[in-house]
Amino acid sequence: MAAPRAWRRRSARTTPGAASTAVAETGLLARSQATGVCGAGRRRYRLGMPYIVRMDVVTGTDTSTSSAGLDGLLAGIRHLTALADGAGNADAMFRVLARELLSVPGADEVHIHHLSVDADCDEELVAVYLFGGIGRLSYLLARAQRPPGVSWVVNTRTSFLAADAAGLSASIPRLTETGTVNCALLLPLAERGEVEAVVVLVRRDAEAFSAAEIELAGALVEQGATALALARARAEAGTDAVTGCMNHRAMRRRLDEEIGRAARTSGPLSCLLIDLDDFKSVNDRYGHQAGDSMLRAVVHALVGEFRAFDRVARYGGDEFVVILPNAELDSAVAAASRALERLRTIPAQDGVGIGGVSASIGAAQWRAPMSTDELLEACDAALLRSKRQGKGRVTRASASSV
Repeated sequence: MAAPRAWRRRSARTTPGAASTAVAETGLLARSQATGVCGAGRRRYRLGMPYIVRMDVVTGTDTSTSSAGLDGLLAGIRHLTALADGAGNADAMFRVLARELLSVPGADEVHIHHLSVDADCDEELVAVYLFGGIGRLSYLLARAQRPPGVSWVVNTRTSFLAADAAGLSASIPRLTETGTVNCALLLPLAERGEVEAVVVLVRRDAEAFSAAEIELAGALVEQGATALALARARAEAGTDAVTGCMNHRAMRRRLDEEIGRAARTSGPLSCLLIDLDDFKSVNDRYGHQAGDSMLRAVVHALVGEFRAFDRVARYGGDEFVVILPNAELDSAVAAASRALERLRTIPAQDGVGIGGVSASIGAAQWRAPMSTDELLEACDAALLRSKRQGKGRVTRASASSV
């Protein structure tokens, strides 16, 4: 391939470097390494694995990027930032990142190797994005079969470009078995200083990535890592530390959003307030650790009972809220009754000698122009009537409370 304009090529033979040990651990013979500087010293990219004895290194100072490339980069950053602001999940983040990388700087495929952080898990997920991000396939790969190039990126936290047959077959052999591959760019996606995934951009027919394209890819991956960290931090801030469901603050924010949606669409919205009966006796008799275990079992049962888009939240202590979008009051009461039966079948938890949980539930439907507080107050009034009528039952809000 012809060298980019204003760049010159030189043949380089290098000596073993610090990365040799890391690569030797992958079973490769670490003999030498070559480094190229892409961009005026701003970011360094390995242009080859340490096993390469002789290679061509691109050197120079031309870092110009086309206007279209910059526009694409800015658009990608905006998309990722907007997704993070909306507290998108990790899967959505990776899908958007892959889509932007397929477009800017341009690739035929994007492979994302998700590294396992669980020492007991010996498999890692690999997701492959194709056709502009519309197509996606995934498979599990044994950690022992992790490609050497991916391991090298993890160990060195450095990106590199494999652009010849020898480098491709040595660094990502599985990929070369799927057909013609012209080049592959491997970049680390790091969060909080730790590599969480390795992003592989694949070109099967097009020319190797230029220095400017590598800069664009690196910037997008870095922005993806930042957006992912932001989304996870926001999710953690809205998660109850004991049970793992939404906390009180996140519940109110979500309920505000659902009320706004119901007001715009004139769709139904119902809410449940659940209070565990005599739960204080569990803490008093078996201890708070046993009580926490029981609370987690309750959340697990509730999440399993309600629809995927319903939201379970810890209101405080032994009280929980369930938000039911697109549900009339009759449907909410029926769902609450099923949940009540499911709670009664919870098996005994560690440290608790009894199984089954009794609860009192209040149900209410949002009616314009009710506020979030007014909807929760209607649920609470119905819950109090459940308690007074003998506990272990579901009571709907009266017309006067709504």
